[in-house]
Amino acid sequence: MKKFSKIIFLLSTLFILYGCAEILLVGIGAGAGVTSYMYVDGRVAVEYPIDYDRAWNSTRRALDNFQISISSSTNENGVGMFDAVRKDGKKVSVKLVKKVNDITVIAIRVGTLGDKLEAQKLHNEIVAIAGI
Repeated sequence: MKKFSKIIFLLSTLFILYGCAEILLVGIGAGAGVTSYMYVDGRVAVEYPIDYDRAWNSTRRALDNFQISISSSTNENGVGMFDAVRKDGKKVSVKLVKKVNDITVIAIRVGTLGDKLEAQKLHNEIVAIAGI
């Protein structure tokens, strides 16, 4: 019942904030446990209540599951980056940033200008893998 209440709250908030360019709320698949969700500069950025290492591993597996080839990756001091390419040639950029209290921000851009729907699909896969 508590989960149902959260879903109703998220959906009602979606209608209130619909049209705000800077805010995009999470769909049902990624709604549980998300701290904030924003669309800025072509990136879909989400704060997840998981530690950085778990977020890193979940992101790598999500990229593999979608058959997205990783061109390069860096992972230093709580900041990581994946540069990758999809089969259709679109570039995928994923940035992870460790915050306090086991919060990790994952920002995804698909394509040059950013594709919200495709980035959301990747976020949903990360959520499923991480078990959030």
